[in-house]
Amino acid sequence: MDGLRLQPVTVAAIALLGGVYLLRSRTVSRARRPPGPPGLPLLGNVFQVPVKSVFLIGDIRLAKEILEKRSTKFSSRPTIPYLRYHVDPAQVYWGLGKQTETHFIARKLTAGLMTAVRAGETEPLQQFEALLNMTHLLDDGGKDWFHHMDRVSASMVLAAAFGLHCPTAQEPDLQEVIACIAELVTLSTPTASIINVLPFLDIIPGPMPWRKRAQTYRKREDALYEKLITRAVSGEASGMNTWAAAFAREDKPEGDQRRLMNMFTSIAISMHTFILACILYPEWIPRAQREIDTIVGEDRLPSFNDRPRLPFVEAIVRETLRWRPAIRLGVPHQSTAEDIVEYKGKEYFIPNGSIIIAVTWAIEHDQQRFENYDVFQPERFLDDTNNLKVGYETSAFGFGRRGKLLHQDLSLKSPAS
Repeated sequence: MDGLRLQPVTVAAIALLGGVYLLRSRTVSRARRPPGPPGLPLLGNVFQVPVKSVFLIGDIRLAKEILEKRSTKFSSRPTIPYLRYHVDPAQVYWGLGKQTETHFIARKLTAGLMTAVRAGETEPLQQFEALLNMTHLLDDGGKDWFHHMDRVSASMVLAAAFGLHCPTAQEPDLQEVIACIAELVTLSTPTASIINVLPFLDIIPGPMPWRKRAQTYRKREDALYEKLITRAVSGEASGMNTWAAAFAREDKPEGDQRRLMNMFTSIAISMHTFILACILYPEWIPRAQREIDTIVGEDRLPSFNDRPRLPFVEAIVRETLRWRPAIRLGVPHQSTAEDIVEYKGKEYFIPNGSIIIAVTWAIEHDQQRFENYDVFQPERFLDDTNNLKVGYETSAFGFGRRGKLLHQDLSLKSPAS
C-alpha cells in the first residue's frame, strides 16, 4: 500500500523533470550555450549565477562581432534598480542604463562634440594644460606627481565642458565634482542598496534609508551642475565655446539638453599607469627621449603636429592602455533580442536579456596576441622598420560607436606606411 501511495508522487516528479528537460532542449537545440562553470546535478548553476544569463568575452574578435557588428541587439545596458529608480530617475546618466530616447539624443550630441575634438579644436587647451602640468612637476621635483596628474586630467575636461579651469586642484568646484563622482560610483554598484537584490522591498512606503540617501545625493549633484551650467551659459564662461553651451543651445532639433551634461567627468588612471611603467620598466625611457630629441629638438615641447613622426611615443601610449586598462572588467551590455554566435567552429545561443561583458583585462592580456603580456614593452607595436604596425586594435575604450571614434585617434599610420 505504501508503494502505491508513492506512485503518484514519483510519476509527478518524473513528469516535471521530463518537462523541464524538453523545454530546455527545445530552447538550446538551435545552438549550444557558451561554456561555463560546472553545476550541480539537476540544479545546474542556480546557486552560482544571477537570474539573467551573463557572458564574459575575452577575445577581441568575438567582442567586435557581437558588440559592434551586431550592435542593434547588444547596445543596451543592464538596469540597476537603485540607480534607475532612485539615484537617476530623470535618466541624466544616459550611458549607464537601457537605450531610451534620452540615450540617443545624448549620443548624437556627443558625437558632434567628439568630431570637433578629433578635428583639433581642443588641442590648444590640451597643450596649455600640459605645459602648466610640466611647470608644476618641475617646481616640486615630481614629489606630488599623483596630485598633478589628477589635476591636469580634471582641468582639461572641466575647462572644455564648463569653462572651469583648475590651475591648483584646490578649487572648491573641482573638489565638489570629485566628491560627487566618487559618490556616484558607489551608488552605481550592485551592492549599493538592498533593493538591487530584493527589489520588492521598494514597495515599503515612507522615507526608507535608500531613498533618503539617493535624495540627498540628487540634491547635492543638482546644485553643483546647475552652478556649472549657469557659469558656462550665462556666467563668466559664457563667451567660451564650451560643451555645456553646445548642449544648452535651443536653436537645434534636440533643443536645450543641458541636463545631460552630468556625464562629462574625468579620470587620470592611464597617466598614473604611465608613471608606474616608468618606475618598473625604465629601460625604454632613453629610446623615447632620443626620438623626441631627434624630431622635436631641445628648444620646444612636442606638439600634436609631431605625433605622426613619433612612432615610439605612440607605441608607449598604446602599451600604457594595454598593460593596465583603466576599466579592467569592461562596461556591461545587455541584449535586446536573442541571437546565435559562432566561435571557433561552434554555435552558441545568447538569450534575450543576457548581460554581455567584454573583459578588457583578458583581451589585452591574451597571450596569443601579446607575448610576455604582463611586461611593459612598447616596441611590441612596432614593425621591423620601427614604424607602427598596421591593424591596431584595442578594447581600452570599450566597443560601439564611441569606442570606434576614440580608437581611430590611436590608429595613426607612420609616414612609411
